Amino acid sequence: MNQFPLARVAPLTALLLLVLGSANLVAAEQPAPDLTDDAKIDGLPASLQPWRDPDNPLIENISEGWDIYYKRRDRTGDPKREPGPIDLQRYEVVSGINGFPTFMGLPVALTKEDLVAGEVDVAYVGLPSWFQPTGGTQWAANQMRLIRSYDHAKTGHDMHLNINYFEHLNVVDYGNANQNPLLYARNMADQALVVKEILEAGVIPLVMGGDHGTQVASIMALVDHYGPQTFAMVHFDAHFDMEDFGKSFGTFTHGARARRYAYEQGWVKGEDLHSIGIRSPYHSTKLLEWVREVGDQYHYMPEFERDGFETVWGRIKEELKGKKIYISFDIDVLDTAHVPGTSNPEPGGLNAIEALTMLRGLAIQNEVLMIDFVEYTPLLDDRHYNTALMVNRMMRAFLAGTAARKLGITDPDYIAPESLRHN
Repeated sequence: MNQFPLARVAPLTALLLLVLGSANLVAAEQPAPDLTDDAKIDGLPASLQPWRDPDNPLIENISEGWDIYYKRRDRTGDPKREPGPIDLQRYEVVSGINGFPTFMGLPVALTKEDLVAGEVDVAYVGLPSWFQPTGGTQWAANQMRLIRSYDHAKTGHDMHLNINYFEHLNVVDYGNANQNPLLYARNMADQALVVKEILEAGVIPLVMGGDHGTQVASIMALVDHYGPQTFAMVHFDAHFDMEDFGKSFGTFTHGARARRYAYEQGWVKGEDLHSIGIRSPYHSTKLLEWVREVGDQYHYMPEFERDGFETVWGRIKEELKGKKIYISFDIDVLDTAHVPGTSNPEPGGLNAIEALTMLRGLAIQNEVLMIDFVEYTPLLDDRHYNTALMVNRMMRAFLAGTAARKLGITDPDYIAPESLRHN
């Protein structure tokens, strides 16, 4: 083992003590406080809980500087440039192995002005969050920029539609929203503001969460931008996410009642709630009764199992026809075989082909205002990162459908004739 010479330690130690002493950083010993007369909050002295207000225990005191995570960087000192997306790749052709790790190797945009100047159609943005027991979802947005495959930057061909979607869509990477790890609810508001920037530029946000608390930020941004009852919510999930937690903090956790709250506030009509793939054992007959009463147009896994995918998919298309939609895709709607890296896996879900078909088809048939993918946790993914690959391919299916719609294709079941057989 290498030894650090003692002769060098002593002068450094002396210098450190001199600096500390001169800066008066050594705190004076304090007398022991008397806590007997302290006001009590939930049975404990108030001074032991300095973050709580004794006069209103429901209020938390936040220390000075709490908002540093949400302050935007001052760009006035940056080199002057014309607004527009910035391509960071050095080479004309580069694989994901060697390219600069942006989403699908695409250009980046830093401001709303970049989005407008670039006439952007879709912007990828990360909304990290991890308020659920398994953890790891906070890494998902950046993991999707580092997907381990041999995809090349800015290339994308959809075999079903025979479309190179990046030739018809301007897609950029808009980075991530920040978050304070101690202020979960406040993070949602800042995330909503980032999404609003994208919406205000006339661009479709393609969001990577985060746990399903991400949906709260999505709903906030959409309702603020478009107004209440202007869109339908298409919710792919293994779980209801409509629990009745009243107006407690549970309202805004990853598996709670964001959609229910949106309905109760009048932000979305019951007939515009669409739930697909739910099957988990966590719920109750009472909750299912409530869902039926409000008019949620749901298609749970028993219906898929009895009637078959094509029949149920036909019903979904018919119910959504003509609606502007927001898609919230919890990847645990898929069977665990396809998404080992998800927070709350449930066997017996949709398969890969079914998910790709529906995302591609909805992007063709409907005007999609926004889509988010949630509950991917890279820490639980397998060694081949198959979950990341599945999410990437679902995003690509959505982009292909969006490009097809832009080109005038309206049939959600359209397949290019040349893709069906060789003659």
